[in-house]
Amino acid sequence: MAGRIRPDDIQAVRERTDIIQVVSGFLQLKKAGRDSLVGLCPFHTEKTPSFSVSPSKQLYYCFGCGEGGNVFRFLEKVENLSFAESVERLAGPAGVTLRYEGQSSGDRREAGRRQIIHRAVGEAGHLFERMLLQGGEAAEARDYLSARGITDQSVERFGIGYAPGYPDFLLKRLTKSYSPELLVEAGLVAKDDQGTLRDRFRGRVVFPIRDLSGNPVGFGGRLLNGPHAPRGAPKYLNSPETVVYRKGSLLYNLDRAKAEIARTGRAFLVEGYTDVVAFDQVGIGTAVATCGTALGEEHLRLLARFAQEVVLAFDSDEAGARAAERAFPFFEAFPVELAVLILPEGLDPADFVQSRGAAAGEDLQTLSERASPLLEYMIDRKLMGRDMSSPEGQATAVRTVVDEVLSRIEDPILREKYGTILAGKVGHGTLTEDAVRRQIQRRLDRGSSPAQGDKEARRIPPWQKVEREALRLLIQAPDLCGAPLGELRPDRFAKAEYRAAFELISEAWGTGASALVAMAHERPRGDQLGRLVAALAVEPPEIVGEVTASYVAQVFLRLDELALKRQAEEIKRQLERLNPLKSEEYDALYDRFVKLEGARRRIRAASEAAGQAQ
Repeated sequence: MAGRIRPDDIQAVRERTDIIQVVSGFLQLKKAGRDSLVGLCPFHTEKTPSFSVSPSKQLYYCFGCGEGGNVFRFLEKVENLSFAESVERLAGPAGVTLRYEGQSSGDRREAGRRQIIHRAVGEAGHLFERMLLQGGEAAEARDYLSARGITDQSVERFGIGYAPGYPDFLLKRLTKSYSPELLVEAGLVAKDDQGTLRDRFRGRVVFPIRDLSGNPVGFGGRLLNGPHAPRGAPKYLNSPETVVYRKGSLLYNLDRAKAEIARTGRAFLVEGYTDVVAFDQVGIGTAVATCGTALGEEHLRLLARFAQEVVLAFDSDEAGARAAERAFPFFEAFPVELAVLILPEGLDPADFVQSRGAAAGEDLQTLSERASPLLEYMIDRKLMGRDMSSPEGQATAVRTVVDEVLSRIEDPILREKYGTILAGKVGHGTLTEDAVRRQIQRRLDRGSSPAQGDKEARRIPPWQKVEREALRLLIQAPDLCGAPLGELRPDRFAKAEYRAAFELISEAWGTGASALVAMAHERPRGDQLGRLVAALAVEPPEIVGEVTASYVAQVFLRLDELALKRQAEEIKRQLERLNPLKSEEYDALYDRFVKLEGARRRIRAASEAAGQAQ
């Protein structure tokens, strides 16, 4: 079993790491208060930002899904790392050399498996790049890139390389440092039909792919039809799925483009790596591409962290049109406006840039301003080629668009708006908006179950609100809670989760919130406890304005009162089961009940007095 990183090293990494800087590498944050920045949660789908980060506490918490923690927890969740891997990821930038307790060199290698794969992929990229620049066999690749209008500066900027046609270019060089098994796991080599290990990428121009943090994770390769090309190989080839390469949640160039996308609010989503490079060469640094897979929900979720508008600039052929349509099922799930850019003359983005030369950048920006909203594009696609000169043709067209597009829109305002647009496109003034509206309503009535009223939100009992507020104060106002803490007992908290949080806080009194979260994750059911502690640290207290000593006193008196009330109610239930004439226990229980009720009323009066003193 791998040894543990020394606690003081973990603490040093945590103290030297700014959570705002780390989180900003994965989503756009905006100032929302004195000690709060907000953005779209990367862990669940939302259109209104509910993900909050506290600079002073170095914690995050999502008020939508309840996910929360410190900077280590964030990296664990967003990049699917272990705790040790997240510490190791942050140790380098923090300038901390980690020490391990009871860990052999083999243990360290296993614990850092992902980092080793990143390093192997990165070294492969450097070898490919050097081959492109210096290798005699790479002349064909250099000619191909030149013919595509890709400059030497772009080759260097994007790290473009060439994988030679012979089968062991990487194997000969990388097995000096890495085992063949690891190279297979990294997607750099694979077994052929005879079980022999060979390089995966051969005879190809290769484009390095990096994750959102800029770590090398894989490659996309374009086959060159020359003498060095393997027979029967596909034209395009990407890295296989690995522990670091998941093409469904990766976008080529997003690691470099995310800052500019966040600044401008707009991203261009294209189909190919060369399209991204072409856009970059004419001054558009906000282009990204899918990595050898169809556009999916995770891609839009990723872009929604940084962009307010996404322009789909796909090829102007049928395949490109289908790619744009794949965004339709997800367009309402994320707070981004989707638009489709149709390039003139049927050109793909790279060809358009090459044909326009220096003016291409300005032309693309102008065209993007006139890009069709995705829904209007979908309507036009469904109407394309239809004869709408007759009433029957118009009726068929309306039914088709309503069934396949408008009825799938949840937002009634959007349905209304695009119903009006449909009426204009089909009838050219002869078809009324009311007719389209009635058709939409008929389709909705036919295709959906009877409307259900909104369910009433579950009412949180008062005792639970008080317990949570007391825990908030213990974390957020420790200077005012020292005296109440000394008199508190775990039984004051009826909810087991809150009781566990109190025990943690009291044991680690004086520890900062971020460290508390880390300690919580080490406890049984640590994920749940860690999320709770993070929430307690960032949720605003119930009081309006500054927390005062009298408010703290009121909350803890109320906590005592509710605990006494629970005890009195339990005795009352016991009394109801006893016969006062036949039970010797009845009188003793009744006397205890009276005393508890008396104590509860006195504490209630003191609580009300503390409230009036604020």
